[in-house]
Amino acid sequence: MLKSLPTRAVSGLASALAFASSFAATSASAQPASAASPAPAASATAAIPAAVQTTQGALRDGTPYRIDYPERWNGVVLIGLDYASRPPGADATALLAEGYALAGTTRTVTGWAIHRSAANAIETLDLFEAKYGKAKHAVELGQSQGGHTAAVSMQAYPARWAGAVVKCGGLSGSVGQWQAKLDGLFVAKMLIAPQSSLPVTGIAADWQQTALPAWTEALNAAEKTPAGLARIALAARIAQLPEWSDPAKPQPASGDAHARAQGLADSLVRSLLRQAMSSRSEIERLSGGNISSNEGVDYGALLAALDGDGLIASLYREAGLDLADDLARLARAPRLRADPAAKAFVATGVFDGRLAMPVLTLSALGDAISPPASQSFYEGAVGAAGKGALLRQVYTNSAGHCGFTPAETVASVHTLMQRIDSGKWPETNASSMTQAAQATQLGASRFVDYTPPRFQRSYDSCQLLRDLQQAKADPVRLPGQALPACVAPQTAAGR
Repeated sequence: MLKSLPTRAVSGLASALAFASSFAATSASAQPASAASPAPAASATAAIPAAVQTTQGALRDGTPYRIDYPERWNGVVLIGLDYASRPPGADATALLAEGYALAGTTRTVTGWAIHRSAANAIETLDLFEAKYGKAKHAVELGQSQGGHTAAVSMQAYPARWAGAVVKCGGLSGSVGQWQAKLDGLFVAKMLIAPQSSLPVTGIAADWQQTALPAWTEALNAAEKTPAGLARIALAARIAQLPEWSDPAKPQPASGDAHARAQGLADSLVRSLLRQAMSSRSEIERLSGGNISSNEGVDYGALLAALDGDGLIASLYREAGLDLADDLARLARAPRLRADPAAKAFVATGVFDGRLAMPVLTLSALGDAISPPASQSFYEGAVGAAGKGALLRQVYTNSAGHCGFTPAETVASVHTLMQRIDSGKWPETNASSMTQAAQATQLGASRFVDYTPPRFQRSYDSCQLLRDLQQAKADPVRLPGQALPACVAPQTAAGR
């Protein structure tokens, strides 16, 4: 039985008070301090939309949901994980004022069971349409884990969605993204504390009291020495983390090797580490094992592909270290093996690229949780499936995870809707996106033309299906969910 609270009419600003991270309020992470990219002014208020009906309740599994329905609905409903979790910023009120309905859930019940979060998005859409009628366009809009969930829901339920804006999502997939994160901590441990009990996988439930403090102490101590900083920088580069992820610091100059190394340390120690403990612990609890592996990984070859500018080699020289010796140590280190049954649990989150609707991704150059390199995997998968015409990817020159300005979010929604309504993408280069952001009158934007590097630790749907077949493990899914397929690469002419 679905439980719901009474529907009530509220002002647009009040109706959005539980507006979640898929329309995140402008935060400190949206304000990089850089001469090249000045901090945008926070936009805390906006014109209040017309009256909005708000419905709140719980889905069948107990997950809270929220629906905001504007008085003059334009026929589009935007749905995302975390919608019902946190207060909004000016992006929410602007979209409500334009007639968009907003709806979604929280992750409090499902957590990293992404296939369940994807199903909850469909259940929320069903509730919305039962109350207000069929939407002209149902669109996913999510960020971070909500962005990953949006991509999973599009793949699992392709007939239900007209499109998606995916912000700072883990688009290298449920396994690939965690292989890269594993690499960062594995390399750091093997070079800084190889005899320690610091966990890379098998993260205990009490990680906040045990694993996280132990890791933080070891890395903080190492970072104070040139040798330790060089090794942390190597680990961060192997994980393809950005050199700038702290919005409180200026963007490092290309010629400032120390600042760049410190930026890599910020990304590993003060961004990735906590997520690598908290999220991996939950994923392992839900899936019953480890979903990522570094078997067969040649870290020397990986570094050669990633350190084209020689930053790591120069840091090693200045610290008086022998890079070849450390790479040899990594080559000798015992590898970590994934559990096929755990991979089966996250199977719906491995992307095959077979888009059935237009998708716009929005990513920050300085995001250490969803690094820009991970976006290139998604682009490659979509292109190989012959669906490249349906995808556009845009970037902001900003630091921090998901710290987008209201103008950047709303401009992204507008751009996707132009593609849905007309069947043709508008220009999505930085200049055009900046113009679209300016048209919102919601403040500054930081769009930049950018091509991400190749994601080195990819894990595609063909690998997934081979691994599960060999292990005789059935992929986990809910009724009605499509599974990823092994797709033969298509030529451009087949798009």
